[in-house]
Amino acid sequence: MPRNAKAPDRGAATGFASTQWNVIYLLMTVGALVAALSISLQPLLLDKIFGIAFEKEGAVNADIQVVAEIVSIVCVGWFGLLSDRIGRVRIIAVGFLIAVGGAAMSLLSLQMGLAFGAAGLVLFYLTRVLLTVGADTVQLQLSTLVGDVSSHANRPRLMGNIVFMMVFGGTMLSAIIMQMADYQGGVFIIMCLPLLAGIAGFQMTRKTLRDVAQPQNVEGGEHPLRQVWTVITSDPRMQLAFAAAFYTRADVIILSLFFSLWCISVSDLVGVTRTYATAHAAVMIGLLGLAVLAAVPLWRSFIERHSRISAIGASLSLAAVGYIWLGMFANPFNWLVALPLLMVGIGHAGCFVTLQVLTVDVSPKPILGAMVGAGYLVGGLGTVMLVQSGGYYFDALGPRAPFVLMGTGKMLVTLYAAWLLANGIDETCDHHLKSTRKVDWKPLVFLTAALPFVWLIGRSVIEGYISNGSLGEAPVGFVNRYLGDWAFTFLIISLAMRPVQEITGIKSLAKYRRMIGLFAFFYAVLHVLAYVTLEWALNLGDMSADIYKRPFILLGLGAFCLLIPLAFTSANSQIKRIGGKRWKKLHSATYVINGLVALHFILAANHENGEPYVYAAAVVVLLWYRFHQWRGGNVLRALRID
Repeated sequence: MPRNAKAPDRGAATGFASTQWNVIYLLMTVGALVAALSISLQPLLLDKIFGIAFEKEGAVNADIQVVAEIVSIVCVGWFGLLSDRIGRVRIIAVGFLIAVGGAAMSLLSLQMGLAFGAAGLVLFYLTRVLLTVGADTVQLQLSTLVGDVSSHANRPRLMGNIVFMMVFGGTMLSAIIMQMADYQGGVFIIMCLPLLAGIAGFQMTRKTLRDVAQPQNVEGGEHPLRQVWTVITSDPRMQLAFAAAFYTRADVIILSLFFSLWCISVSDLVGVTRTYATAHAAVMIGLLGLAVLAAVPLWRSFIERHSRISAIGASLSLAAVGYIWLGMFANPFNWLVALPLLMVGIGHAGCFVTLQVLTVDVSPKPILGAMVGAGYLVGGLGTVMLVQSGGYYFDALGPRAPFVLMGTGKMLVTLYAAWLLANGIDETCDHHLKSTRKVDWKPLVFLTAALPFVWLIGRSVIEGYISNGSLGEAPVGFVNRYLGDWAFTFLIISLAMRPVQEITGIKSLAKYRRMIGLFAFFYAVLHVLAYVTLEWALNLGDMSADIYKRPFILLGLGAFCLLIPLAFTSANSQIKRIGGKRWKKLHSATYVINGLVALHFILAANHENGEPYVYAAAVVVLLWYRFHQWRGGNVLRALRID
């Protein structure tokens, strides 16, 4: 526990007894531990218990994490909004109960895996979803609770304490516990710990914690999400913070998941067991956590004396160098790997603490829960994109590829921070924004949407995979699925933007919908080109035979054909030429397109991959919403939190 945790200053501890502060720090440790253990055990369980083939381990591990993150984004983000109305403590208790349910189910999934192998993965997916939702809810609401009582002067210290305990539980403590995996019955004991921790956390929450901030009654007022949008768009620091959150929240997950997979994948070559490889990976992640813990006090001092923009830029650049350096190692058992991991840990500490402090600094108190939830939403989307891409890269381009991916992304946000400073957008000595200039989101949205393509080409160039006009050694199946997945992802995002705009009343979202839709078409074109050129070299006979064997390909081709006229009529000049009503009727084909692609995705997937079903569920929900709007249903009123 942080040395100064027991005696926060009087202004920070308004309404808080020292016992409650100790419980807050302890519960943060417990929540982080539950999340870390579930992630750290996952590669070992899939390998030894469920018998996932080595060549699929990266993709399956990534798919499970992506599914868990997608569900968590929706649930935890909604909990953030709800906490402004009913308080944080109730939501924390609910989070622990959800984690308890997931932990109990994990023991059943272990037995299912032993009995049925990969056939038991369905239950394991559900287990990971519940553990992720529960643990993330607890951590998010505890941070918000501390934000409720902190002041501008002591916020860096208190948020630093929260991050300290989060990292202590998620890296140091989990690394120690994971050493039991190499002993007889150790895996079962580790799987029981989240269950016991969740029960204890629920009891402590009910008996000790209480809310300080008054619940907000926003009936008849502006929708909380619209207020969040106003705050973010009016302050360039928040735009930078959310861009940084996109990459920062994924740090521990990426390293815990893919570093463990890397160690397991080469364990036979270096002559060690896979349980030993898992324990070794946990030790290295523990060293990363040690770097974070040591760096938190230094970054607290840095944040107090320098601008938040400078702190985010400095921390991101340090972590970026560490990731790229890590990607240059050939052997994860080389102890020098600890050096880049330490750099990543130090950078992660600075960025994470700064994001927490800045979010609470800028957020109006009545919508603090919604603001923190929005930050979680962005971080969750980043985790989905990065883990999904990292899984593909791991299988196709090697185990070091996910780390280079993370490093290049962090460099991009570092350049954005440098651009803000170069344009005079900085803070005064008392951390107020010097300039009132607004920064348009379009460049950042464009760069983010283009990143999957840049990662694919950039990584291929780095590894020398491009040769003779093709991607050479990069498996065609990897390239094809990667592009198809991103086409579908952007289709769903584009489909979701109108309901979000209608529910929240944020009309400015409309100017980004067309860009997202065009990126969906861009990746769909590349997906089709990869199929006809890289896979079949324009051989119509072979393509026809393949379509006969796999008729679901026709669903994808049909969706692509329907998408073409939508892309070519997206310009304003085309809308005027066609006419508004006819244009809307034409573009209503997007609902059919999403349905066809969802079926195409499900039929193309292997039985270990649960991701297509989550995507299909998202499409069903969005189509249901649109259908009820056509029927004149009062969906908006039912979904508004007011």
